[in-house]
Amino acid sequence: MTSQLWWWVARSSGMVAGVLIALTLVWGLLLTTKVIPRKGMPAWLTDMHRMLGGLSVVFLGLHLVALFLDSYAHFAWRELFVPFQSAYRAGAVAWGIGAFWMLLVVEGTSLLQRRMPRKVWRGLHFLSYPVAVMVAIHAMTAGTDSGNPVFRIVTFGLMAVLTALTAYRFLSTRRTAAPRTPNRRTSGPPSATVPAPMAAPVPTATAAPVPPPAPAPAPAAAASAAAAPPADMFAAPADMFAPPPRTGAARPTAPSQPPAPPRPATPASDPYSEVR
Repeated sequence: MTSQLWWWVARSSGMVAGVLIALTLVWGLLLTTKVIPRKGMPAWLTDMHRMLGGLSVVFLGLHLVALFLDSYAHFAWRELFVPFQSAYRAGAVAWGIGAFWMLLVVEGTSLLQRRMPRKVWRGLHFLSYPVAVMVAIHAMTAGTDSGNPVFRIVTFGLMAVLTALTAYRFLSTRRTAAPRTPNRRTSGPPSATVPAPMAAPVPTATAAPVPPPAPAPAPAAAASAAAAPPADMFAAPADMFAPPPRTGAARPTAPSQPPAPPRPATPASDPYSEVR
């Protein structure tokens, strides 16, 4: 039992690492396809994707250490990190080595996500899909438990879920990016442009027009001055020696008296009556 301890650790850690890698990809697809809405979700659920990825790296490292320490399989460091160098099923082991290096790239760029361009990080993160496929091939060809029915059910079940979610994400992305076509029943030809209807003018209350002011009549003094003959140039003005006008309240004037009635005319006396 002691001589086969590291062999059991290598087998168990390898299977756990493969399941964790598949669950990491499944959780990421559930978040990106919005099958699980992020609104109102606790913070620790949104970090589940990163936590699963970190645990998969830990168990993968344990898998490599156990293979190196195992005295039954006899794996050297070069056989664990360089493809096609292993004496035990070199092709099947190469699939696992390739998945290991790709997983390191995905996890390393995830830690440096804020320092990298978004487009570059996204392109490198897509390596998660070939990592899952290569891990499945490595487990089915290199593992000694590939004939176990439970192992086969778990492996094929996880691959089926990954395939369905990947197809759903691909179709939803294409549906979102496709431009909307206009309806033929409601839209006219492409070149025809329908002018927007003009809004009817709203009647507003306007004030009545104000008539222009009547011209002021010419003063009587100006009219009489124009009709009067030209005055003598040597005549002194009539008001030259008149006292200046007083300021203040005007004195009340006495009411004018009616004119006296005319006296009756007396007959003229005859100047020759006394002589007679």
